Amino acid sequence: MKIQYTIPLVLTVSLFSMGSAQAVAAGKISDETTTSTVVGAKVGMIPATSSVQDLEETLKKSYVGTYAIFGSLPEEKKLALYSTVKQGGNIKDFRNQVIRVRLKR
Repeated sequence: MKIQYTIPLVLTVSLFSMGSAQAVAAGKISDETTTSTVVGAKVGMIPATSSVQDLEETLKKSYVGTYAIFGSLPEEKKLALYSTVKQGGNIKDFRNQVIRVRLKR
């Protein structure tokens, strides 16, 4: 006895369309992002900033993941990390510092 399954055409087209949209989005993201050792993380330089709040605003605009982790830290930890990057610096190094501080919390 042979059982035959049919998938409605609308569902088939929907599934195909979703796959296409995801592939296009993934290609666009990979074209726009230079990755570091952290999967999907952008690399670049943090400009000199004048305060912790200024640093947070810079992170929020360009490095959302680092901003989220940095923002979850207590103020004294933020100030200590800020002192290491207030003259500017490499986001990859700063991100690694933020992660280390967060994990030791």
